[in-house]
Amino acid sequence: MFLNQAKQVVYDAIVEEGILASSQLKDNYRSVWSRDSMMTGLVGFAIDDSKIIEGFKNAILTLAKFQAKNGQIPSNVALGNYPKVSYGSLVGRVDATTWWIVGCSILLKNNKDFQKTYFETLKPKIYSALALLDSWEFNQKGLIYTPLGGNWADEYVCSGYTLYDNVLRYWALKAAADIFEDAELAEKAHKTKTLIINNFSHNELGEKYHPIAFEEKLKDTKPYFSCSFSSNGYDQRWDMAGNALAILLNINEDIDGISQYLIQLKDEFHHWMLPVFSPIIRPEDEDWQLLHSNFLYDFKNKPFHFHNGGSWPIFLGWLCWALNNKNKKSIPENIFNHYQELLKKEEQPQFYEYYASDKMEPSGAKKLCFSAVGYIMMHESLFNHLKPLDF
Repeated sequence: MFLNQAKQVVYDAIVEEGILASSQLKDNYRSVWSRDSMMTGLVGFAIDDSKIIEGFKNAILTLAKFQAKNGQIPSNVALGNYPKVSYGSLVGRVDATTWWIVGCSILLKNNKDFQKTYFETLKPKIYSALALLDSWEFNQKGLIYTPLGGNWADEYVCSGYTLYDNVLRYWALKAAADIFEDAELAEKAHKTKTLIINNFSHNELGEKYHPIAFEEKLKDTKPYFSCSFSSNGYDQRWDMAGNALAILLNINEDIDGISQYLIQLKDEFHHWMLPVFSPIIRPEDEDWQLLHSNFLYDFKNKPFHFHNGGSWPIFLGWLCWALNNKNKKSIPENIFNHYQELLKKEEQPQFYEYYASDKMEPSGAKKLCFSAVGYIMMHESLFNHLKPLDF
């Protein structure tokens, strides 16, 4: 019903330098963000949309132009006569680099014109970015370590060996190994996948980073992969982004367990626009002070809002794609139908950044590519219209 409107949101955000986070000229949305533009571009590739693919190419090149000496890809590049390059605000963004490697590698493999023109230019940049990820392991044991605020959930409480960032690192290694036919990268990708399964699932087999903490988490096993762990133990909260990608990339094969949990989550919140993180952090909770202090401009993480239980169409889209790929259609269909009902309430669909998961109130930026491509993923995966992204 809203597929054309969702595509138009993306078209309106395409500029000569790539794909903006939003066509709305406010705050720092007038920027080419690595995370946003790569996700948008990958979905454009999956639906074979030439306009989005062209913006995807230019976003890759813009970000590559400002790659740091250590291999880091910018979090965003603000446009203008004198581009302003950011690698993060309070802390750097790990996923800016991983998403760029994934997007760049997949487009190089599948777009012959792009490959012919830019293969030799982009290859050393990808390897430089991969080398930086090696250094972010810190202990040379195979998993990367993310500081507090170091990924898309930049004002949330997750840090350490995060599921989301390590799944993306695996995808980056796999995609680069594929395009460059690099056996060493392929072996590292396989090792990374094994480490993720051994340390984030409740599988007792395999080597553990933190055996004592792992034994402790087995006292309260979850049907999904843990959000993160560090030297002080495991964070067992639900992380939609990390788990959706783990399913999509065939790392977590317990689809029945995940499905049962999602039904429980729906029953808890009384709707299918599921929260991106759960449980909700409240003022009386131990994590509240850490959450309440972690922002640059305004505090957005009130209970049920933003990262703190907000419902984000972008990651609901990845979740729907992942489950539809496993032929688990009922949950994605329920999620899609609920999102459609919310969009129908608006005179024109605004594709808000997120919805507060208690009252289903739209919030955040409007006309966001994130939310538009979330809708596209829900719709097109439901009807099997998406090309695979080399899973």
